[in-house]
Amino acid sequence: MTDTQAPSTALEFFATCPKGFEQLLAGELASLGAEGVRALHGQVAFSGNLETAYRACLWSRIASRVVLVLSHATSADADELYEGLYELPWENHIALTSTFAVDAHGTNNELRNTQFIALRAKDAVCDRLQAKLGARPSVETRNPDVTIVVRVRNNRMTCGIDLSGDPLFRRGTSRRAADDGLGGMRPDYAAAMLAAGAWHRLVRHGSPTLVAAFSGSGTLVSEAAGIALDRAPGLLRSRWGFTGWLGHDEKAWDALLEEADERAARGAEK
Repeated sequence: MTDTQAPSTALEFFATCPKGFEQLLAGELASLGAEGVRALHGQVAFSGNLETAYRACLWSRIASRVVLVLSHATSADADELYEGLYELPWENHIALTSTFAVDAHGTNNELRNTQFIALRAKDAVCDRLQAKLGARPSVETRNPDVTIVVRVRNNRMTCGIDLSGDPLFRRGTSRRAADDGLGGMRPDYAAAMLAAGAWHRLVRHGSPTLVAAFSGSGTLVSEAAGIALDRAPGLLRSRWGFTGWLGHDEKAWDALLEEADERAARGAEK
């Protein structure tokens, strides 16, 4: 049986992060206007409207992914998993001309393999669309238009849409700091260090100074400069997980981009 939200209620989301960063991410999301923020294990749950999630995608420096929760359902075995996913109105989320992938996490006593969970989820989605629209979309694991997230824990399953696409710490480039030969730090780790040191508050007053004794590839300095210049870390990204999703609100997203551009322009004048 699937527990879905009524249309009038706030949407439910969660943002993933490295373990140990949950409280820092919770504070960041709250500052971005998220409601009902709860730090969990490796993730932070929150609520709001779609613009809230878009703002988190665009501005969060600590989150890895932002996921829109579609439902919670029982999933004690493969049949319950399939039924819970088949009940969802996938015709409202995935176009037949789009590609999709399933990102599965977690296991239980009956569902012991994430690849099997992903396969059963794929079957449920395709069968639902076949029944409702008369055709099946294509599965593409590398660069899908829509990524469905399925998380199993004990006898419960959470299903959602990954709004991020590539991990948010990519910062709009495929370059990996760890591969540059300079002992680079991942941007979200650098951002967490700065958040723990209250850099966000310091840049609002006077002329703050940051000294990095071992800057490696300069990630820490780059993140600090981005915060000081009020530049959204997602401004350089050209691909997002929500753009191929049928529920995407392009008008709301464009308004956030315009606001971020204006803030970056003002920050550059400092």
